Parts: sequence; structure tokens; C-alpha cells
Amino acid sequence: MLRATSVISFVALLLTAVGGCSESSHATSTEAAASIDKSQFLLVEEPSDAIGVMIAREDAKDKDEIVLLARIGGRRNPFIEGRSAFMVIDASMTIVDDGQESGKGQVCLDDCCTTLRKESTMLVKVVGADGKIVPLDARQLLDVNENDLVVVKGKVERGKDSFSVAATGVYVRR
Repeated sequence: MLRATSVISFVALLLTAVGGCSESSHATSTEAAASIDKSQFLLVEEPSDAIGVMIAREDAKDKDEIVLLARIGGRRNPFIEGRSAFMVIDASMTIVDDGQESGKGQVCLDDCCTTLRKESTMLVKVVGADGKIVPLDARQLLDVNENDLVVVKGKVERGKDSFSVAATGVYVRR
């Protein structure tokens, strides 16, 4: 009986310790997010000479500096949860409801529009001076929402099957 009580006490103590670690690591990540200087990523003035996503996909090469005009969107949930990364779609394109016919300048989120959607969308990753994605949700870092127009300044990252921008600054059109 004493042995069973000791085992139960040990397990309870272990669970308490693990729970405490979990809470402290959550507090640490909250503190880290609070310590991020959001102003270093938000541009006060809109950069000039922005190009659209479709032109960037055609012309930009890996490591090119780029200024991009786009709309946050292009997929059902354009934000990467807990990270400063999001999908954008060419500003000339609009999303239509699934099942509706899409005309010129329109794209749906159904499988039938996969090719057109790929040609007109890309990933934006907001990065710090170390080149790593900022560990704070873009909605918090930049105060943005789906369908907001943004002008992104950064560097192209082009792979065999990927195309993205490592953004050092974002201007949000209001």
C-alpha cells in the first residue's frame, strides 16, 4: 500500500512539474512576441516601382531584390498560424466563390483553378535581420487581414517548385 501511494505521489509530482514547464514555455513565447519591435517591419511610406505577383513569377530570379504589390489571399486560410508568413495573390485577381464561373481576372479556390492560382499566388515570409521568419503571427505583427493590399519589399527565394519572398518590410495600404 505504501509503495502504491509513493508511486501515485511521484506521478502527481511529475505531472505538476511538466504542467509548470508548459506554462513557463508559453509565458516565454508570449514574452518573446512582446519583445519584437513591430515597427522595424512596417514601412511608413509605400515603396515605388512595385510589380504584381504574375510579373514577379515570370521575371524575378532567385535572390533578386523586389517590391511587390499583392492582396493577402489566394487560399482558404492565407496565414501561417503563429508565424509571420502569408499567401498573397496578384492584386489584379479576385477570388470567386467555389462553383461559380470564373472570368478574366478571377480565380476560384476549387481544384479546377489550381494552375491559374499557382501562377498568381506566392508566399511572403517576414524575416528578421538573421534571415529567419519572425515568430509572431503576421496578423499581430503587421495588423493585417485577408484581402488587405500590401506592398512587400524583400528578396526572391525561387526553388524548383517554389516561389516566395523573404520580406524585410511591408507597407499596408489603408
